[in-house]
Amino acid sequence: MAILGPEGVHQIARISPVHLEMRQIYVEAPVARHLGLHDGQVVQAVAALRQDQLKLVLNEHVFNLPLSPYIKEGDMVQLRAQLLPTGQWALQLLHSGSFAGHDPLTPAAAPSRLNTLLFQPEGFANWLNLLRPGVLEAMLPAGESQSLLERFLGQRLSMASLQGATLKRWVLKHTKSGEANLAEGVPLDDDPKALLRLLMNARATEESQEASANQETLQHALDELEGSQLKALQDLHKGDLNFSMVIPFSDADPIELQFERQGNKPGQPKNPLVVNIHTVSQSLGEVWLKTTIRQDAQVDLTMWALKPEVASLARFNASELTYELEFAGLVMGSFQVFNARRPDSKPQREAVNHGALVDTRV
Repeated sequence: MAILGPEGVHQIARISPVHLEMRQIYVEAPVARHLGLHDGQVVQAVAALRQDQLKLVLNEHVFNLPLSPYIKEGDMVQLRAQLLPTGQWALQLLHSGSFAGHDPLTPAAAPSRLNTLLFQPEGFANWLNLLRPGVLEAMLPAGESQSLLERFLGQRLSMASLQGATLKRWVLKHTKSGEANLAEGVPLDDDPKALLRLLMNARATEESQEASANQETLQHALDELEGSQLKALQDLHKGDLNFSMVIPFSDADPIELQFERQGNKPGQPKNPLVVNIHTVSQSLGEVWLKTTIRQDAQVDLTMWALKPEVASLARFNASELTYELEFAGLVMGSFQVFNARRPDSKPQREAVNHGALVDTRV
C-alpha cells in the first residue's frame, strides 16, 4: 500500500458508513407521560394480534413495529425509551424477553437427530480408527456369534491383491445409502450403519467404564457416517458433488476417499472431477493424494507425504505411473510430490480439559 502525501489524501475514495437497522417506535410526549416513561428506561411489551396483524401492546397502548420472524403472538419483547431532542420519544426494540410456549428457565428440548447431524464436524476420525485391523473385532462381546464378525470382515478388501475392477465394484456398491436400499426392498446385510447399530445393541448390557467409552466411540462413528451422508445430499441439491467414504482393508489401514466437483455454470468450462485420498499408514505414514480429472482426459496428480522416503519413492515411480495412465486412455498433465503436510488439511488437536482455554481460530 502506497503512502500518500497531504496533496493525495483527497483522492482516496470515502468508505460508506455502515448503518445498523434500528427498529423503533416514535411516541408523542402526552403518550409517553401517560406511560410514565423516562429516558433510558427499559419496558416490556407483549406481541398480540390486532385485526389479524401482529402488534405490540404496552399498557393498553397498541404500537406498529416490524417484528422479527421469530416473534409470535404472546411473546414478551423489551423496548428502551429514549427522549429525542425534538421532545418526541422513541421506543427501540432490544430483543425478546421470553417466548410463548417455552419458559426460558426450564431446560430446552433436546435437539432432533437431523439438527444434530447438521452440525456434525466433517471427517471420519472415529470411523477410521475403528476400521483399523483388529479394533472392531476386539469390541465384540464375549460369546457373541460369529455372524456379526463375519459380516464386518466381509466388507474389507485386501490391499495385497487389490484390483481396479474390485475397487470399482466396492465403491459403486457403497454409493447408495442404506435408506435407498430399504426403499427398494434390498436387505441391509452389509450396510456399515446397520452393522454399527447391531454392535451397539450387542454391547448395550455391558456397564464397565471401558464399555461406556467404546459405546461412545461407536456412536460418534455412526454420527460421522450419517453426517457425511446428509452433507452429500445438501451439496447434491445445490448441484455440487461432494461424496466421502472410508474403505477398510484386512491387511492395511483404512483410507478415506472423497469425490468432489462443483456444479457447472452455463457458458463456462465444465469443472473437473477431484478425487482425494487420505490415509495414515503404519508403513507409509500420513499420505494425501489429490487427483484432478478434466474433460479432455487429462489427469493432474498432487501428493503430500510426511516421510521423506515415501516422497522419494513416488518421484522415482512417476514414469511408471504415467505409463499406467496412458494405458488406461488418460493423459498425465502434471505430477507433483511434496514432502510435507497437505496445506489445506487441518491437523488434529487433542481434546482439552474441562475449563481450559479453547482456541476458536478457524
